[in-house]
Amino acid sequence: MITWADVELCEPQASAVPLAAQNAILAHAPIELAAEAWLSKADLAWTYYCAHRALLYLQGTTGASGQVSEEKVGDVMRKYAVAASTGGDPLNETKWGKELLRLRDGTLNCRLPLL
Repeated sequence: MITWADVELCEPQASAVPLAAQNAILAHAPIELAAEAWLSKADLAWTYYCAHRALLYLQGTTGASGQVSEEKVGDVMRKYAVAASTGGDPLNETKWGKELLRLRDGTLNCRLPLL
């Protein structure tokens, strides 16, 4: 089993995730990614998964961001462009999700559940 320190070694930004969220993400990893499917790569898969979830968590807490699509000064208004999804798989949304997909592709008999 991995610890949050393992996740922070992989993704230093993960240190900004609150303890309660860290514990929840760590608890979900072995549920979402069965060790039996990943065999000797389970710890690495869980680390990538947790780093992925940490980045998604941090994206959700940073407030509005992205390219401004519309702005108005009188009575203040600002709209942000929504980035297009990078594909149907939510793992494509972060670099660690993409690494998890790459790892999965190289693992025989590995089935990744929908996240």
